[in-house]
Amino acid sequence: MEKSINLAVLILAAGTSSRLGEPKQLLKLKGKTLINIAIEKAMRLTSNVTVVLGHKSEEIKKDIENKKINILTNTNYEEGMGNTIAFGVSNIKEKKVLIMLCDQPLIPIEHYENLIKLSNKNEDKIICSEYKKQYAVPTIFPNKYFEELQNLKGNKGAKQLFVKYEPRSVDLADNFSFDVDTKEDWQELLKNS
Repeated sequence: MEKSINLAVLILAAGTSSRLGEPKQLLKLKGKTLINIAIEKAMRLTSNVTVVLGHKSEEIKKDIENKKINILTNTNYEEGMGNTIAFGVSNIKEKKVLIMLCDQPLIPIEHYENLIKLSNKNEDKIICSEYKKQYAVPTIFPNKYFEELQNLKGNKGAKQLFVKYEPRSVDLADNFSFDVDTKEDWQELLKNS
């Protein structure tokens, strides 16, 4: 698949990883940090890749500063995911943004490509992933939703937009949606990958 010109990828990597006890962005899976796994996938989709850091930003920045990406630091990251999305989207100029997390390393590149293909057929629709019987990220938002994304606050992410608007979705197998929040999650991921 050719790289998308009108699409930006926004990788959210600002959280404190409080339940894990160490920055999940720097955990290594098969020799690569989770943040680098996310960046490499994003760079296969578009040249417009932005990473939003927050907690331990200087430490994480050292791991990714050689990449051809935009690195932003959200100084208000402790206010939660909504705040980080709002901050990140306010720096996006493209027609659409694909929001992804750095702690879902098992999502295959084909899933992201399928989101983009569906988005190209439904230009003004929100295109989200669907797993565990709910809509979730990774999600593509056209720029007509940017203002609402920029008004998100606190720890409420973009799910409220899924309720307000009828998104289209691409199924993602539950095992691919696995995200790392705790040491137990991490051990399970290492065991099964």
